[in-house]
Amino acid sequence: MYSKKFTAVLLVILSSSLITSCNKDYYSVGIEILDQQFQDLKSETFPIFSYQESLDKVQTNNLSNVHLGVFNDNIFGQTKSSFISQLDVFSLQNFGDFSQSEETEGSLTDIRVINEQEELTAVYLDLPFFNNVNDSDNDGVIDVYDADPADPLSDSDNDGLPDIIELQAGTNPLSSDSDNDGILDPTDTDSGTYNVESQVYEIDSVFGNRNAEFDLKVYELTYYLSSLDPANNFESLKEYFSDDDFYKRGNYGKILHDERVSLNFDEVPILFTEDDPATDPDELSQVNYFETPRIRIPLDIDFFQRYIVNMEGSDQLVNQANFNNYFKGLIVRAENFSDDLYMMLDIFNARVVLDYNYNYYNTNGTDDVSDDIIEKKNKSNIIPLGGVTINLYDHANYDQKILAEVNSSSENIPSEKIYLNGSKFISKLKLFSNDNSISSKLSSFKSKDVLINEASLILYIDEDIRPSSYKFLPERLYIYSYDNGEPIEDYLKDFSIDFSPTAVNSDKFRFGGLLQYDSSNTPTSYKFNITNHVSNIVRYDSLNIDLGLTTSSNIDDMTMRNGYLPNMKRIPLPSSSISLPFPVSLFGSNPDQSNLAFLNVNIFSHCTHLQIPSHG
Repeated sequence: MYSKKFTAVLLVILSSSLITSCNKDYYSVGIEILDQQFQDLKSETFPIFSYQESLDKVQTNNLSNVHLGVFNDNIFGQTKSSFISQLDVFSLQNFGDFSQSEETEGSLTDIRVINEQEELTAVYLDLPFFNNVNDSDNDGVIDVYDADPADPLSDSDNDGLPDIIELQAGTNPLSSDSDNDGILDPTDTDSGTYNVESQVYEIDSVFGNRNAEFDLKVYELTYYLSSLDPANNFESLKEYFSDDDFYKRGNYGKILHDERVSLNFDEVPILFTEDDPATDPDELSQVNYFETPRIRIPLDIDFFQRYIVNMEGSDQLVNQANFNNYFKGLIVRAENFSDDLYMMLDIFNARVVLDYNYNYYNTNGTDDVSDDIIEKKNKSNIIPLGGVTINLYDHANYDQKILAEVNSSSENIPSEKIYLNGSKFISKLKLFSNDNSISSKLSSFKSKDVLINEASLILYIDEDIRPSSYKFLPERLYIYSYDNGEPIEDYLKDFSIDFSPTAVNSDKFRFGGLLQYDSSNTPTSYKFNITNHVSNIVRYDSLNIDLGLTTSSNIDDMTMRNGYLPNMKRIPLPSSSISLPFPVSLFGSNPDQSNLAFLNVNIFSHCTHLQIPSHG
């Protein structure tokens, strides 16, 4: 695939249109075209030294999503994920229409206050998928299914009716026969059975075989998850880590769900819970609204009846602290997959749904008690997942050559390959020398008044990656200050945004780190623009700091978390790296000096040779 001479490259270019003085500060924007009038362009190469590191654990509490599933790779072995979460009792209202104290004490003024005897009929754990409903032209068809996402008059179902017209008429713009009655929409005078509330979604962040089956298990957590750190006198937030697997430690109680399942990406119809006797048909058979696609997991009804509903009005439910001590949370695990399937789920909208009925005193709107009846009424209460959530990762069976690179790096021997997996493997990069010193060659440039217009670090994909794994490659990598986690200057000065609908990680695309493709759409490399960083080293004596290299799921999220090496050394790690499960291997340093990873620098060697073109 690629020769080993393709390792890491830093390309630096000058452009006269940006130059007013060699001594003036400037901001390089990464222009790649040189004016042909300049002949004093010089290209130099400098080594890049990569060091492989393995993480013992990473901080994973309260990330932007939770992971569930398994992923196998020929180099990185198997990655399995599960999660733990508390429940947010703040949203838990009274069951029925009256508080438990009102039910117990009764009312001298309101005959409706009775013992409601709430009884659960169903309990669900809802884990929504992330979904894309972008509709650029607002025609009722999301972009991924729209014949022309920029034109509301496009006809996505080819029935002769533009999408926007079907949206206004209440018919399905993705079906020529919205109500499936055999009459096409253009001539159908009655499409009333089509429910316009339903939507089509593009499911995001579900990878692998979506038809795979697996065992889904939900347990009661019996370990108390403190939000504050007792080791610091409860003065700081407590950190939880990827190896805090309380299930393996035996901190689980009642199993609340244990079934073999497969995914369903349809909307979840929610029926009416009451019938209006004044209307026809019966609302109990009608859809009230639709929930977004999700994993809906039935939970043990008797357990929640005893632990939640029957405890209405008790001290255990009065506030969040009491509730967390009483009901510690849920453990969600997935096992025995028929094929690779990995899900990143929307924890912020995850919840437990309690459906129940209760006694309702119906006065029929009169003061005459003779027509009063006690009937059953249906209702639902929602308990969001919240508080402390923890992503758990289990990495196994990765290639021993990764450990060989880790061991070599620990002895200050640069790694020939770079292995990245945000929750397990990262790399440390040194520019110019293996001890951050400035080489004599670089010093010669420092002594001259040179100007660097572009410095591009290019990291080439390892030829050992299977083509079948290309679709799992991270779309973006990220470099930062290894020691303190701070972004480098090129990140901070890049305000570029790509507003195109298909843009991936569209912010800071000049800074880059984006996956590059060749003319046959084969992934080849990742490219960073680090012009300002290199220029500051060359021209302004800035420190040549170690750079951290990792994957990234969101270039805008620079929240740093703690990771620990096997020697318990703590290092900063971007949250966006931990939230991305998929790995990549790259070419790094090579002990063979002829094939050493390198930094290629193109500069004007003498500022006096520069000519500023006239603009008028």
